[in-house]
Amino acid sequence: MVGNLVTKLSKRECFTLSEFDTLKTTSEKLQKYNVGAMPVLNKQNNDIIGIVSERDLARFIFKDEFKNDLPVTKIMTKQIITCNLNTSVTELMEIITHNKIRHIPIVDGKEILGIVSVGDVVNHIIEQYRDENKHLRDYIKLWKFNKVINNKHTIHPPKVKRGIIILQIIKFVNL
Repeated sequence: MVGNLVTKLSKRECFTLSEFDTLKTTSEKLQKYNVGAMPVLNKQNNDIIGIVSERDLARFIFKDEFKNDLPVTKIMTKQIITCNLNTSVTELMEIITHNKIRHIPIVDGKEILGIVSVGDVVNHIIEQYRDENKHLRDYIKLWKFNKVINNKHTIHPPKVKRGIIILQIIKFVNL
C-alpha cells in the first residue's frame, strides 16, 4: 500500500468513449479493454459528458428501441459523480455506497484522469489489512521472543499501526 489510491489509479490508462460511439462500439470496447464502465467524452473539447457501464447496456438491450447503431449518449448516465486526486478511500466507499454506483471518474477540473471501481477500493482495503496483519504478526513474534529472553511481561513495543488493536489482541490471547 503505497500512496493515495486515487493518485495511483490516475496514472493507469483510462479508456474512454466518444459521444458519437454506437452501442455496438461501446459493447466491443468494454469487452476489448475488460472494463465495467467507460467515461463518455465530448469530441470537441474532451470534457466528460457521461459514463456508461455494462449494467446500462444490459438494461437497455431488451428494450424495443434498442439498435446497435444508436449513439452511446442514448443510455449513458449524464449526472456524473466524480472524485479528485484528494479523495480518500473512506470518501470513495461513502460515495459508492450512498449513490449505489460501481465506478467513479477521477477528474482534475474538466480533465479526466482515470476511473476508480468498487473492485479497486476493495483490493486497496484488502492490501491494507494484509499489511496491518503482517505488522501485528511481527509484533506478536517479537513480543513472544522478548518474553522468552527476558522472562518478563513488559517490553517496549515497536511503533506499530493500530496500537489499540494490538493491545486488544494481546489481551484476548492472554500473552
